[in-house]
Amino acid sequence: MGDSMNRWKVLILCVVAVLLFVPSASAEEEYVVNSVTEDTLAVAGKDYIVSPWIESSSDTEDSVFSLRSTQYIVQGQTITHNINVGSGVNSLEVDLNWGDTSDSLTLSVYIPSGSKLGTYSDNSDGSVNGRIHFSIDPSQGYVEQGTWKFKVYGESVSGTESYTFNVALH
Repeated sequence: MGDSMNRWKVLILCVVAVLLFVPSASAEEEYVVNSVTEDTLAVAGKDYIVSPWIESSSDTEDSVFSLRSTQYIVQGQTITHNINVGSGVNSLEVDLNWGDTSDSLTLSVYIPSGSKLGTYSDNSDGSVNGRIHFSIDPSQGYVEQGTWKFKVYGESVSGTESYTFNVALH
């Protein structure tokens, strides 16, 4: 009886291990570059346009929600920020600011379905200033509801770098 029970435990453990290591299916991604500073990604029938943020006086007035976080990161470290997006959101304003151009951070964005929207670096907005600041706009309709993941990666960091991360829902 004990031998039979141990075999079942081993079998269940093997099944769990296989499920953890088998890659899951993902949506096919199609990148189309519109210009140097604007990308479109077709994911599951929804196109997103990622473009450098252009400041305007109504930016803070039309924000329905904003999350700001201050963190510290080191070389090779990844810190994930999860943002829950509800219904009726027209666009996302994403702002990663560390201000030190001698260090380099990247920001990878994942939509709620798990597909990667893209990875962005300091020069993605056409300026090297220790900041990644852009908007994500659906080509039609609203931003996909659910948990968006933003992964900050310490690509080239000397010592420890502090940064602020903000996502505003418009």
